Amino acid sequence: MFTHDMAPTNPLEIQEIVDLVASYLWGKDVAACVCVSKSWRDSFLHHRWRTVRAGHEIDGSGCTGPGRDAVYKHRYLIQDLHLLEEMDGFCEYQYPNLRCLAINWNRCEEKNSRVLANLSMNTPTLVNLRLISVDTPPRFWDTLSTHPSIRHLSLVDQRVNVDDSKALWRVCMRLESLEMFYVDIEDGGRPVNEVFDGIRQLQLTAPEWVDDGNTPEDLCIHMYLLDLILRSPNLESLELDIEDRGFIRELRVDGGWPHLKKLKLDGCILDRYLDFIFKRGSYRPGLNTQASKALGSHFGSLVDVDLLGSVPVSSSTVLDLLCFCPNLEILLAKHVLAHSVAKRGPWVCQQLRELSIQFLMDPSDQDLQQLIFERLSKLVRLERLTLDYDYYGTGVNRHHALEFRLGCGLERLTSLQQLRFVWLYTPFNCWWSPKLGMEDVVWMVEKWKRLETIKGDLNNDRELTAQFRSVFESHGIAVEHNSEGSGALLRGCVLLR
Repeated sequence: MFTHDMAPTNPLEIQEIVDLVASYLWGKDVAACVCVSKSWRDSFLHHRWRTVRAGHEIDGSGCTGPGRDAVYKHRYLIQDLHLLEEMDGFCEYQYPNLRCLAINWNRCEEKNSRVLANLSMNTPTLVNLRLISVDTPPRFWDTLSTHPSIRHLSLVDQRVNVDDSKALWRVCMRLESLEMFYVDIEDGGRPVNEVFDGIRQLQLTAPEWVDDGNTPEDLCIHMYLLDLILRSPNLESLELDIEDRGFIRELRVDGGWPHLKKLKLDGCILDRYLDFIFKRGSYRPGLNTQASKALGSHFGSLVDVDLLGSVPVSSSTVLDLLCFCPNLEILLAKHVLAHSVAKRGPWVCQQLRELSIQFLMDPSDQDLQQLIFERLSKLVRLERLTLDYDYYGTGVNRHHALEFRLGCGLERLTSLQQLRFVWLYTPFNCWWSPKLGMEDVVWMVEKWKRLETIKGDLNNDRELTAQFRSVFESHGIAVEHNSEGSGALLRGCVLLR
């Protein structure tokens, strides 16, 4: 038992602190720590070798990773191994504690087949496998389907023939998470009788569309993605990027996804896709019903919904999410017609921590602005509020948006004491922009004690803007301005939580 006198005097003699420090360091910095002293070497060595990247210019600087002798010596410490193109020698060793393996190359050679066979099949501790542009050898998926530990699979830019598809689905039946990015499975390779009841997370991006003039029946090239969704009844997270060309035939959703918490939709996603994802019943292309008629069984479970990357869905659908999702904590949407708010009941999403939305309205309708501020005032747990998004090309810049002014109802937001980040509407290439006054700025710094960042073009007058910045920064609040191409900034800034 340690006494007070026996306690370490140097924090880096406590392994828990070393582990915490190492978690914030880059690989080269960890390697430098190993060289400081013998005691540091002992403390940092397993962090140095936990993740190994090897191959041809993996970091763009000509670095090919550690040498084979060093890898062999420390192979028992390696848990995460990334191999890119040049892999000679690495397949000769056994990695007894390897948990994650990523392989990236485009050549189908005998030595590459040995790498896959040795590293993926002779490593019983392997849990996570990622293949990028890999020509898998014959019977690879058959063998992998018997692996005792594989639970996470990521496939990028892969092609799977019909003969291999059945074995691939057997692998998927053992998984907890599955990612497929641009995976092309030959026609006829759809899962038919399989049920993927172990899968909790699905992230699916369809291959690029190729219009070769075939008939609509032959153009259902993404059906296997929808089959995966339909046959994964215990989904908790779904991220879907699929282009709808209107050729998806009628589907039947028998059970639904009662545990679905996270939903992210990218690409050409319309209301009817939401209708398909949530509906217990049939899905037909062009069905003119709104998601409000179909979402009932899932509103109680949704926590995180991201619609930023999709074609704007209707105002009704967005308001359904606000009005019927009591557990919703994150909603990233585009625009909603403000007058729709007046026609609906109160928002029940009192757990919201992050909201990205733009209210489009007639600026002369002061009652409507007051109503929206009143609805926002109920979201007392809100930490991030974004009233802007990349709408370039959508034509919504012809509308005005919510004016963040005391005279318009801003004073109602005194209740938002958790706010840390606010992004105001700042139209791109448009004559109108918000015109905050000094009284609005002073109110914000006095009422929102936790505010850390405000983003947007606060006023057309540069002198006033400079004064606003001075007030904000004197209270420790950073001011960020928009630039052209704000959509890319939005994706990076809003999604960092």
